[in-house]
Amino acid sequence: MAEINIKWSGLDKLMEELGATAGATIEAAASAMKTTTGKVQAQAKQIAPKRTGFMANNILVEPVNKTATSVTGTVNAKADYSSFVEFGTYKMSAEPFIRPTVSAAQSFFIKTTMDKLKEVAAFK
Repeated sequence: MAEINIKWSGLDKLMEELGATAGATIEAAASAMKTTTGKVQAQAKQIAPKRTGFMANNILVEPVNKTATSVTGTVNAKADYSSFVEFGTYKMSAEPFIRPTVSAAQSFFIKTTMDKLKEVAAFK
């Protein structure tokens, strides 16, 4: 099983800079995280190696976890052999399908979060 967690912390400092309320900032980041993890899931399913399709069909998004100062999104490849495919073994080379999509989605997450925060910021 391959699991990737994306965590963004330090939202309290961002709230001070933007003049947004804590709840509004967390909700904006959580909304952006939900959109981003959905995008990661869709792209990972597309590029995952397929013999039977089982691994690609078992790439799932878990609910976004929110705390007072951070937001965490999780994309989980549930097939038992997913980590072997993602990272390789001594007998086979890696065929990454989660890590490349997470890397590609980072800028999307930041842009989406900033767009949503602009909607709630005090300096509109």
